[in-house]
Amino acid sequence: MAQSQIPLPDARRLARLQELPQRAVSLRYDKIFLVKICYVIDTTVGASWACEQLRDLRDKCGFEVTAIVSGNQGSLVDSLRSEGIPLHVCDLSFSSLAGSCILPFRILSLYRLFRREKFDVVQTHLFRSMIGGRIAAWLADVPVRLAMIAGPYHLEAHTLRWIDRFTCWMDTTLIASCEYTRQLYRQMGISDNRLATIYYGPDEKTFDPGKVTPANLRGEFGWPADTPLIGLVAYFYPPWRISGWTPRALYGRGIKGHEYLIKAAPIIFAEFPTAKILFVGSAFDESGQRYIDELKGLVQRLGLQDSIIFTGFRSDVNNVLRALDVSVQPSLNENLGGTIEALLMECALVATRVGGMVDSVKNGETGILVEPANHNDLADGILQLLRDPVRAQSLGRAGRKLMLERFTL
Repeated sequence: MAQSQIPLPDARRLARLQELPQRAVSLRYDKIFLVKICYVIDTTVGASWACEQLRDLRDKCGFEVTAIVSGNQGSLVDSLRSEGIPLHVCDLSFSSLAGSCILPFRILSLYRLFRREKFDVVQTHLFRSMIGGRIAAWLADVPVRLAMIAGPYHLEAHTLRWIDRFTCWMDTTLIASCEYTRQLYRQMGISDNRLATIYYGPDEKTFDPGKVTPANLRGEFGWPADTPLIGLVAYFYPPWRISGWTPRALYGRGIKGHEYLIKAAPIIFAEFPTAKILFVGSAFDESGQRYIDELKGLVQRLGLQDSIIFTGFRSDVNNVLRALDVSVQPSLNENLGGTIEALLMECALVATRVGGMVDSVKNGETGILVEPANHNDLADGILQLLRDPVRAQSLGRAGRKLMLERFTL
């Protein structure tokens, strides 16, 4: 034991480490310690991938993991607790005046936690946790400080981009989750040696079309077995306000593009009158519910209430994707959206040409890309796949192949 604590030249130190379970150890002051990782994420719902990543870092890699979330209740909190992952609560919101005034004290509290726990790695995720977490981790002198960038949203909003640029020097590495985000950082003057690209990746074991039974949507709603099904799986976020905190493309619009699929519906139904469109997902908050009510009003005015269905939240999304003829992701600003899950299920996909969706959806190879905020182009992309089911299935298979190569957990 004494010998392992003697400072070694780099070559001998690396040789010594190679004799140990390398993925489960780190060097600090020439002693062997278990790697301690802290994941800071500003949400309590969704984000199943965060729990999956921490679970595998612990179970497959042998690391000691901790999560910091923004509250005590929510589906993410439940998942972390069910996996036995330790968690702390720290609300790093600063969108209100009160939140901005309290934020320094919350960052100080986080700094003290990082110092006490002596984490080797702190990774932040989502904008507010990125800003507060990176400051606290830098103050605490955490050796490795990573920011996983959820998508290009904040880099296209003037005020948020300025805040990021002013503080990003505190991070060891900025991890873009699509190539477009990486390009935006390059345009801000961030050098390549501080940038990385790592895509989101779900647990592919839960998205295996050979093992997942298609949801009986046609039987559930009383439709004929040959009914063409088009689906959009996404949360309902309300239209964004005009401000420096919002990308210009989202002014007064919903980020997931639900309204454009509704506007495309009459064109689709003119050629496929028996087709049905399903919106699968729930409101993200109360304002999201008001947005749903507005969309339902639009459907009523168009007289399409029998052909456009709002299913609400469903826990069998992989089964739903297995049953769809065409999956749609018409977002106006996006990282990868729901493209990975749809393609893993070999579901034919139409997506807008924004953000990271061009990385996962190769136009004419793994799906169809269309212009954002253009319901005519969206309708044309969907019709291409409905007209040619054989091609649609081929694109889905090619999509799954690409996902297994580059987009798994």
